[in-house]
Amino acid sequence: MAKILEKPELLAPAGDEGSLRAAVAAGADAVYFGLRGGFNARARADNFAAADLPKLFDFLHSKGVQGFVTFNTLVFDRELGVAEEALADIARAGADAIIVQDLGAARLARAVCPELPLHASTQMTISSPEAASVAASLGVTRVVLPRELSITEITEFAGKTDLELECFVHGALCVSWSGQCLTSEALQHRSANRGQCAQSCRLPYDLVVDGRRRETDEVKYLLSPKDLAAYDLLPELIAAGVSCFKIEGRMKGPEYVANVVDKYRRALDGAHLSRRDEEELRYSFSRSFSHGFLKGSDHQELVHGLYPGHRGVLVGRVEEIHARARNVIVRAEREAPELKAGDRILFDQGKPEDDEPRGGLHACDVLGGGLLKLVFGGPDQSTLDLRLVRAGDVVWKAKDAEVTRKMKRIAAQERKVGVSLRVRGAAGAPLTVEARDDLGRTARVESRMPLQTASGSPLHEGVLREKLCAFGETDFTLRKLTLELEGTVALPPSELKRLRRAITESLTSNKPVQPGRHVTIGHAPDTVMPPLAPAGRSASPRLIPLLRTLEQVEVALELGFDELQLDFMELVGLGIAVEKVRAHRARVIVATPRVQKPGEEGYDKRFERLRPDGILARHLGAVEHFRKNAQTETVHGDFSLNATNALTARTLLGLGLSTLTPAYDLDLAQLLDLCAGVPTDRLEITIHQHLPLFHNEHCVYSHLLSNGHDFHDCGRPCEKHLIQLRDALGMEHPVIVDVGCRNTVFNAKAQSAAGCLPQLLAAGVRRFRVELVRESVSETRKILSAYRDLLKGIKTGKQVIAEVGALEKYGVSAGTLVVVTQPHL
Repeated sequence: MAKILEKPELLAPAGDEGSLRAAVAAGADAVYFGLRGGFNARARADNFAAADLPKLFDFLHSKGVQGFVTFNTLVFDRELGVAEEALADIARAGADAIIVQDLGAARLARAVCPELPLHASTQMTISSPEAASVAASLGVTRVVLPRELSITEITEFAGKTDLELECFVHGALCVSWSGQCLTSEALQHRSANRGQCAQSCRLPYDLVVDGRRRETDEVKYLLSPKDLAAYDLLPELIAAGVSCFKIEGRMKGPEYVANVVDKYRRALDGAHLSRRDEEELRYSFSRSFSHGFLKGSDHQELVHGLYPGHRGVLVGRVEEIHARARNVIVRAEREAPELKAGDRILFDQGKPEDDEPRGGLHACDVLGGGLLKLVFGGPDQSTLDLRLVRAGDVVWKAKDAEVTRKMKRIAAQERKVGVSLRVRGAAGAPLTVEARDDLGRTARVESRMPLQTASGSPLHEGVLREKLCAFGETDFTLRKLTLELEGTVALPPSELKRLRRAITESLTSNKPVQPGRHVTIGHAPDTVMPPLAPAGRSASPRLIPLLRTLEQVEVALELGFDELQLDFMELVGLGIAVEKVRAHRARVIVATPRVQKPGEEGYDKRFERLRPDGILARHLGAVEHFRKNAQTETVHGDFSLNATNALTARTLLGLGLSTLTPAYDLDLAQLLDLCAGVPTDRLEITIHQHLPLFHNEHCVYSHLLSNGHDFHDCGRPCEKHLIQLRDALGMEHPVIVDVGCRNTVFNAKAQSAAGCLPQLLAAGVRRFRVELVRESVSETRKILSAYRDLLKGIKTGKQVIAEVGALEKYGVSAGTLVVVTQPHL
């Protein structure tokens, strides 16, 4: 059973010092934040300097708040030395935990400081208890759950692990599984796995069905989910086994942090949030709220597709515009919010927020008949150009001036430490006060004079609260007062005040006890994870096709390939393909889905019943499951395990993998660095593919081609149609569904590493993969033949790229293997 904290923890984001202090003031139990200079999935936030960490943690711990440092990106080999120094700084400063994505970085952190707690980032894609077992073997004590899990699945997860569970409850939702999105890497050369997400899911796309564009009216943002708001689900999540409740938002400011933390603090403490509370949440940031996947998949509800950014609370629609008079007539919704001077109004035309007409309201007049007149200041008082507003525009109240002022007040408050006092005494004896604060510090003081029998005003709770417990401008506030006085006794008020000062001085002088830390640096990679022995396989290069249709399989078998990898969207066709391969006495490797959730273990059993020669494991749960299965001859690790350095590659190979395909975040120089640290005959490099961009729990087939909410009632349009998403450049990216009904959006343009083959062969790589998506019979034959000739030396890389590029609608690029300048660390 998952480890349950004694008190549920509220975890707040901090992209800068103002947000951190707002989180503390509003009642967060812990904050998470990143360092400037790298290893941080929100690289564009202001973040914090390593030199400031000691002072930062002193402040947090003085308020009884924990601090978690995000170290949640993939790490390259040449950065391991810098990463080690950063980990040492974090550990020495007193961090309560680091949040880590990279398996090699987790190993390195354990070497640098064994006492530093490790939390598995949602970027690590720990989606099942079996994956959690792998994380636990690396020293991880807490899993940040993927946002795609339902409460039912979380309950099952919690029942099969002893790690703490942390769950996102508020903020933006990524459409792709975290750690599995390569869109920014492929299209902008700025990897989300390196903290440089380009927000491609918030862009408009045209829907193309079976080669023809289909009109979707106002629905343009086909991959942009609503925001998560689960304040009403906290009791269910606690019952499911969640200990920590996480708020997203390191790119947002102090007012947002103060607002959301204040609301969730009250909800977690048992308060019922009102409709006004929910409205206030929407003013801080909202693309419209949902429960995400916590109540299960609902593909009609998660994505509305109407707008990609913040809107707030709906007011109504524009009926008339009077630009010269600086006013707009709006037909209001029945439950439209109150409008006041200073509120920010946005006119929605289906564009990104920054491109929409918007400005501050000067006045609002109620005209009757459901109409409002919104009056805006002159040109010198408002940035709004009313000539850009159109009749029919949707009107939103994006900001509430009163809420903004209120949140600034909350953010500016000084958080005090609670103190519990126990007051004892009797006539003739000194008054004894024992204090214990929320940080665990204790103090004991006695009056300098004995208590006297009261002849007039005896000591009572009111007097003690006023004179002894009035902590005023100090760092303390009374939490609890316990009286154990015998008889009616008295003590001068001046002595009570002296006792109060003595208590505060004693408590303040005792710094909270921090656990001991043993921090060391200078760890060679071979001491962190010892080198592995080569596999000792044939020195001849091999080409292994990864195929997705029966027709592709038949072509590969005709061409004489003796090892095939199969990745099919449905299991019946997979079974037929396995038998075809086996009939030709070729080896067959079956690919697992990219992720697996609790309750989906049946896929593994189905794969086992097919008796393949090997498994292509695409998630950590599969690595753990199949390495323990004696029936599986070989287990191969895929790119989605995110190996970008030799420590991670050794860790994964050390779990029993026969071969490993490195992550697609690597350029050629970084790939060769990884090759230098592992036996290269145990690596498999993809030299032709359409890069997988998004990998989504949300199904665009169910959403756009049916009225179904999930696979139970969608009618399976994916079995009859092919969807492509056309971007602003006219590129049509195919969407393929896997056995778990998850969508992978593949890059329209193929990428080839044919030009890199000499360097890879010189490095010792001998296994090369060609990965197809929906190529036809003739395309499959030409592509496989071209790359086979490349490995035989019959054709050059340049010839292959020209030949294959002629087959591709958008040509072929070097893709992610292009050497690009990486952010300096």
